[in-house]
Amino acid sequence: MSKKIRSLERGLLVVESLNKTLKPLNLQQLHDITKLDKATLLRVLVTLEESGWVYRNMGDKCYRLTYQIHELGEHIQSHDALVQIAAPVLAELQQEVVWPSDLAIYNGDCMEIVETSRRRSPMVINREIMGFEADMLLSAMGRAYLAWSSEEERKKIVDRLRRIKTEGSARYDAISFARELDLVLERGYAVREEGLWGGVLDSEFEEVSAIAVPIIVMGEVQACVNLVWLNSLSQPGDIESVFYPKLAYAADKIAGLLKANQMY
Repeated sequence: MSKKIRSLERGLLVVESLNKTLKPLNLQQLHDITKLDKATLLRVLVTLEESGWVYRNMGDKCYRLTYQIHELGEHIQSHDALVQIAAPVLAELQQEVVWPSDLAIYNGDCMEIVETSRRRSPMVINREIMGFEADMLLSAMGRAYLAWSSEEERKKIVDRLRRIKTEGSARYDAISFARELDLVLERGYAVREEGLWGGVLDSEFEEVSAIAVPIIVMGEVQACVNLVWLNSLSQPGDIESVFYPKLAYAADKIAGLLKANQMY
């Protein structure tokens, strides 16, 4: 009888566990499912990462299967592929400007943050932001998504928001919001509503600002990416001279990668 290859068996067990779940798993969850000791499990995960089978999210440190192995199952969601492609670009952007960025998708009600570089930044700005749902009408990312959407799609989204009575829809005024979106298109980026907090708490003691731009592929908004900073540690001209150009370049780079991988 042929001997079993234990290391291969462990690797397949981890891949199978990730493939069966509908969400990414952290180390403890994988340990509970596979019953592998954590030291062994970490070695397996490192090997799978280096081999391109598993990806570890920057924002929540959870593991998921990479988008390259769609044939292994149907639970590799499209936004997982987006995250894996965008994450290195967000990391590069954070290294260049120090301040962190978030990546968000429109989930039907709001902009849901699916990746962030906040844990990489030395600037502490609400690092527990993964999964946060930003208001479409008040957040920079929501406004960026709406500004670059078609008029028909924008109307459908706003009508839905008013039906479900979001915080932003309670303050909504069609004329003033249309003016705001015109400004967004003119500037090239969106800003959040003054005084809006991004998450439960952006920063306990500091005023925080953000701008956002869309990631557009084949004329359609696929996601939005922002840049967040503390006002006390930035200069008035930073948006136009540094933040916006760097953020726009990052968004274009992600869009190019999505197009190259036919993910749109």
